[in-house]
Amino acid sequence: MPSAVQASFADRDVTLLFQTMNAARIDNGLRPLQLDLRLCSVAYEHAADMARRHYFEHTTPEGITAFQRMRADHIRFGYAGENLAVDQSAQSIFWDFWESYEHRENMLGAHYARVGIAAIDAPVGTIVVEDFSD
Repeated sequence: MPSAVQASFADRDVTLLFQTMNAARIDNGLRPLQLDLRLCSVAYEHAADMARRHYFEHTTPEGITAFQRMRADHIRFGYAGENLAVDQSAQSIFWDFWESYEHRENMLGAHYARVGIAAIDAPVGTIVVEDFSD
């Protein structure tokens, strides 16, 4: 029987989200972001934790923020941000982000150079976490 939290969705959808975001950055005169595997790991751990413990927040129930999670994994940054979404497909999640001013600002942040993306299938839908850094 499959687990309630599966990463099988991730490869195809992470690629789609990454490519779509970079196409939007290029269309807006920005450099594409580099996919950072350490940020992907931080994003994945947060997505899996939210799915496993049934919450949806940037901050864990213990009060740990995205910035603290990045620092705990020895990621240095001057600028950092995080996008979260739950929906049924990567394409719809991209548009959820794009239509939100704050999420679009992260995707188009000129000070960002790297991104980590994770997508987790969970009972509530697909949980996506995007972690950005300079």
